[in-house]
Amino acid sequence: MDRAVFYVRLFPGTEAEYDRRHAAIWPELAGEIRESGLRNMSGFRRGTDVWYFLEGVPDIETAFAIHGPKPANQRWNHHFRNVIAQIANDSGELLWYDQIFRSDGPPPDGPFERALFSLVIDPDRADDYEALHANPWPEMMAAIEASGFRNYNGFRRGAHVVYYGEFYPDLATVFSKMASHEVNARWGAAFEGIITTITDADGNLLLADEVFHQD
Repeated sequence: MDRAVFYVRLFPGTEAEYDRRHAAIWPELAGEIRESGLRNMSGFRRGTDVWYFLEGVPDIETAFAIHGPKPANQRWNHHFRNVIAQIANDSGELLWYDQIFRSDGPPPDGPFERALFSLVIDPDRADDYEALHANPWPEMMAAIEASGFRNYNGFRRGAHVVYYGEFYPDLATVFSKMASHEVNARWGAAFEGIITTITDADGNLLLADEVFHQD
């Protein structure tokens, strides 16, 4: 099973309409999503920027090849022609991010919160950023699991990075626990000069709001 993220840009002023249309998607579209092998599909919006996290069985390429021509999907895409400003590049390919990190573990019992947040790196330091994530410290990975991160994935497109995760019991609790681990501060220090933006003007994570989910 693959995990992936792609990007969508909305026309300014259509944000509320985008959310409204996703509040209850057509049942026939939901059926096609499942039949195609797409799982755990979630859309997150911040302003006119939208990201979709999804899982593909047996893989993303196969699932999308099946899903693309399905009739309800074709009608759904046409339905958004006056809302979505960009969903593909000049070659017609979706605007995919590259996966650079993954952490998981057995999910604890109880509720959880899905969330997606972003950050910006110095593009000249992209190799350094990916190298640290390709070989994360064992004590950092242990702290991530102990704090309640599950299905935690990082994706990069150019200088922009997004993280999707399932947080037990919620994002705020998980990050509070993570901050109590000594390794968290050392890990953050390793990215000085690499990460250029990670919070907004008020010091808050650059979170996107979940507007859609399909199991």
